[in-house]
Amino acid sequence: MKSAEIRDVHHCRFSRRELLQGSLGAPLLLATGRSVVLADADGSPKPGTVKWLTDHLGVFCGPIHVGVLRNGHEVALFDYGDLAVLEWAGQEGLKIRTVFVTHHHREQAWGLEDHPREIEVIVPEDELKLFTHVTDYWSAPGTRWHIYNQHPHHWTFSEPIAVTRTVRDGDSFTWGPGRITVIATPGHTDGAVSYCVDVDGRRVVFCGDLLHGPGQLPDLYSLQKGFERGQRKISDYHGYLGARECLEASLGRVLEVNPDWLITSHGGIVSEPREAIALILSRLEKLYRNYVSTSALRHYFPELFTEFQGQPDQLPFQETLEVPPYLRHIGTTWILISEDGAAFVMDCGHRRVIDALEAMLAEGTIKRVEGLWITHYHDDHVDAIPDFLQKFGCPCYAVPSVARVVSRPLAWRLPCISPAQITVDHVLPDGTSFLWHEFRLTAFEFPGQTLYHGALLVEVGSDRLFFVGDSFTPSGIDDYCIQNRNFLHDGMGFQRCLELVMKLQPTHMFNCHVDRAFRFTKDFCQSIISRLKERRQLAAQLLPWPDPHFGTDELWLRADPYEQTVKAGSVAALQAIVFNHMEKQTEFRVRAVLPLSWRKSGVPVACHSWRGWSSVFATPRTETAVTLTVEVPRDAQPGRHVVTLDVACAWEESAPQFLLGFAETVIVVE
Repeated sequence: MKSAEIRDVHHCRFSRRELLQGSLGAPLLLATGRSVVLADADGSPKPGTVKWLTDHLGVFCGPIHVGVLRNGHEVALFDYGDLAVLEWAGQEGLKIRTVFVTHHHREQAWGLEDHPREIEVIVPEDELKLFTHVTDYWSAPGTRWHIYNQHPHHWTFSEPIAVTRTVRDGDSFTWGPGRITVIATPGHTDGAVSYCVDVDGRRVVFCGDLLHGPGQLPDLYSLQKGFERGQRKISDYHGYLGARECLEASLGRVLEVNPDWLITSHGGIVSEPREAIALILSRLEKLYRNYVSTSALRHYFPELFTEFQGQPDQLPFQETLEVPPYLRHIGTTWILISEDGAAFVMDCGHRRVIDALEAMLAEGTIKRVEGLWITHYHDDHVDAIPDFLQKFGCPCYAVPSVARVVSRPLAWRLPCISPAQITVDHVLPDGTSFLWHEFRLTAFEFPGQTLYHGALLVEVGSDRLFFVGDSFTPSGIDDYCIQNRNFLHDGMGFQRCLELVMKLQPTHMFNCHVDRAFRFTKDFCQSIISRLKERRQLAAQLLPWPDPHFGTDELWLRADPYEQTVKAGSVAALQAIVFNHMEKQTEFRVRAVLPLSWRKSGVPVACHSWRGWSSVFATPRTETAVTLTVEVPRDAQPGRHVVTLDVACAWEESAPQFLLGFAETVIVVE
């Protein structure tokens, strides 16, 4: 181990105070699905107390687990959570001198947004700007529109953190009675580190969210990450569990130091590290193989999955078919042409589609454009629609879920979202049919590739053409971006889509990115459904929540609108929307936390009660909303301001848990 290379950081001090502490008299579940149940067999300490592992080293039980290294009347902390640990230290007559932070997600150290100057804050060198220059993140266009990357993540701080120093892999130094060594452990975030502490003859690793507990990870959506295979490189958008190999390597590095215990931020004390990690690796491998076996990405990028080709657990590709002569394909657009030369267009993501239609009109291939159908909201399908509608003046059609997004893009933060605002003239409820020339068209809600997606059945003669947007390819289902919200509940998500395919029995299926038609057999649909049910079971083993969707559906809490523009001195209204993935009605509580500069002097945000929280009694397996209001100060500075949302729920009355999480909304002051 090399000697310390702790680098000084100098910049202006910014801060925020926040304490979220309290109980519904039962366990709490919050937006990111975070738990602080201790995983050892000795029982769990009550929130606000410390479990001492050695004479000098303990674990504070708060919104997250915080490591405590004691040196007389001074302590160093590993992560920080909210201000609960500061209150504990004050009650014990201890002085917090140093805080070592594992990664940049805001629940790790949100209490440091207004920390005392004398506390030394040390963070991973590779994530420094995500603590000190958060305005750069929140103002970057790529974190708001056309989102194809999930790293860094929007769980980053809403206020800058004053950082004293940084550390990197291999740094080793002494603090009080302990020897601390830094281990690079990317996976949950790109630049995360773990801290190996040798003290009192024991070795303990504080590893943040690298894992949750034995055989479990805190979530899957933080592992959405691009990767390379040979000459092929993909973005985060295509990288389902793309950080898996990086995570596995980090888990291996932790085991190399042979720790006595692992301390995780939300799962607690892991007393058998090797067994705990071996179980994670086994479960993660099974889940990934299950995903690959049905993945549409095998059609697009077969070179990414060469090691799986020919394996018995991989489903076969389905047959492809010639395209009927009354169809044309341009980019991500299918064009249906009637016998008298009218055109019905499906999606328009690029200007070249408009140019091609103009050329078809000029050469007489078509005589007029009479309608536009939107399959889903992704930018490569809708970016050019405003220009299209202005040029051709035809009506626009979509199912309700799609219309809600494209008509109000500011209300959403989703993968591949476009800022283009589109007026949908005909919002067609599920199963609505209408005649267009010789064709019968039927619209369906089709929550496949995204939750906000439609499909169109086109019938003419013996042909039954099913336009499924981006949901299927000949190799399977388009579920490679977990942020698209691919539900695994019975009768929802791809299971619903596949059941509809079996019911409709189309002769041809069409993907917006695939030139040829294809067909799914009933057996193929049933095989995918079986794999999806198995995936739900595998996710339930790998994730610690009352339903695995709290670790797979990043948007189970969201704000509507996600972004709005207001004047200083006005009131901004928004809805906090909860999707309750549980099977029973559940009470959630939610509040908005204002930017530090907007808070009234003398009115603390931190509290030990539920004052200021609103209740949401959420119906099972659906969304429920509560309205919140935010007072914008008269002296609020123009620009973008992040308001975070805190959400809690009681989901089980027996297990002593305390969970934390976040969502956010953006208020732009004119």
